[in-house]
Amino acid sequence: MRPPELIVIADDRGRAALPEMLARNSVRIIDCHDAAALSSVGDAPLVIDVDLHDISKVKLIKDNLPEGIGARCRIIAVERGSHQSEVQAKGLGASDVLKRPFDNAALRACLQRHVVALADPGPLADEPGGHSIASAALALDRTFSGLVSGGPLDVASVQQAGDQVLSGIHDVGLAQWLATVRRYHEGTFQHCLIVTGVATAFGHRNGMRKSDVLTLTIAGLLHDVGKAQIPVEILDKPGRLTEEEFAVIKRHPVTGYEYIRSQNVVDGETLKAIRHHHEYLDGSGYPDGLTANQIGDLTRIMTVCDIYGALVERRAYKAAKSPEEALYILTIMADEGKVEFDLVRALRHCVSGSSS
Repeated sequence: MRPPELIVIADDRGRAALPEMLARNSVRIIDCHDAAALSSVGDAPLVIDVDLHDISKVKLIKDNLPEGIGARCRIIAVERGSHQSEVQAKGLGASDVLKRPFDNAALRACLQRHVVALADPGPLADEPGGHSIASAALALDRTFSGLVSGGPLDVASVQQAGDQVLSGIHDVGLAQWLATVRRYHEGTFQHCLIVTGVATAFGHRNGMRKSDVLTLTIAGLLHDVGKAQIPVEILDKPGRLTEEEFAVIKRHPVTGYEYIRSQNVVDGETLKAIRHHHEYLDGSGYPDGLTANQIGDLTRIMTVCDIYGALVERRAYKAAKSPEEALYILTIMADEGKVEFDLVRALRHCVSGSSS
């Protein structure tokens, strides 16, 4: 199976500024005035680079792109500092908004997150756990894009990915599975995959029933879907967040919860885990300031796995902590009454030797 064709919709200005990395045979360039070509894009991933101040161009694209098609990957270029351009991009169903002129690193990261996930496993096929990681990345991509576009949750993709992650970690072990994730994914997707893998291993190594392990896996895949609405410049900011930026970050549990709840396909405990995975037993978490007796078992497990995942993930601006360092931090948090000590101890049993 070949990777999906990437389509670039551009006007004269956009074609003149097309990044060299897009000038290859797998890219098809469509003039934004070509209504027939616009209507034939199918479900291919899109890059749109047109003058979004020109309402006629925006309307032509919006009227002729097949409704609901291509929403999984719509990377749209906007003018720096132009609120109007960003509004128009959102109206066109942007999955990602990049500032003109394109930064090659940012564009590459978007394409890796979307196009690689939509393709067959490719190089991942020969890696430990590769097929299950590709399936999980595809489910994440469809879920994030569904939230952005207002489309339905592809629950079959999520359930299939959950089954494959469970099998993949059983076959190769958590350490190998996480090592493969780190080689092929970065940013929010790396975090979501690490948390999913750790949650799956937690359930498996602690003797939970397969159905309960699968619930943990699906909760891991869905727990951060609300981050799809957070600007990438905040998500990937290399320094300390301002109070205003952290306030934006703190919206993601409710955003994800509201989207998944509206689909009516996920059980109540998983919904609570999505909304409350940043709550602490002492009431100091967010978004609802819950205390211990208000926080269920699934949420408590997801909180510990999420914190661990954030500590051991690799970012360009942040070295990953070792499993022992991450567990030490969690132990301090348990001593402070924020997380459950027994769960930290159970997690230690699952992640020993999971560094790469």
